[in-house]
Amino acid sequence: MFAIDTNLLIYAHNEDSESHRDACEFLECVMNQRDASGAFDVCLPAQVITEFINVMTRQTMRSSLSLPQAISVMQDYLDAGIPILFQKETQVTTFLNLLKSVKTRKKVFDVALAASLKDNGISGFYTVNVSDFEEFTFLDVRNPLEK
Repeated sequence: MFAIDTNLLIYAHNEDSESHRDACEFLECVMNQRDASGAFDVCLPAQVITEFINVMTRQTMRSSLSLPQAISVMQDYLDAGIPILFQKETQVTTFLNLLKSVKTRKKVFDVALAASLKDNGISGFYTVNVSDFEEFTFLDVRNPLEK
């Protein structure tokens, strides 16, 4: 299973983004794919939902959403049945262990996300920022917008 990163959701829901169309097509494709048992092949980490709402409601963003609009977008994903990943009890320990492999505090949120993926047994991650997750060898990190 692959998790979806915040940037892909932002591009898909920000009509001013150069990657808007490609991100929409990607999300539409993966949201319609199921495995042999009918389950989704993708999931959304709870952290990604939080980040999406935070970024998309910034008034400095040209195509920002109101808080009710951002909530509605996320509710649509929930209503579609996409699995949501939550932190496990081991999150802090995993986070601190993974944090030892990075050199800058700027990666704290990426490390927290990687820890959540690791604790939930998620081995794949779709993101535009592939290089931000390269040191996490347990992840198969792919940029689905790269042609």
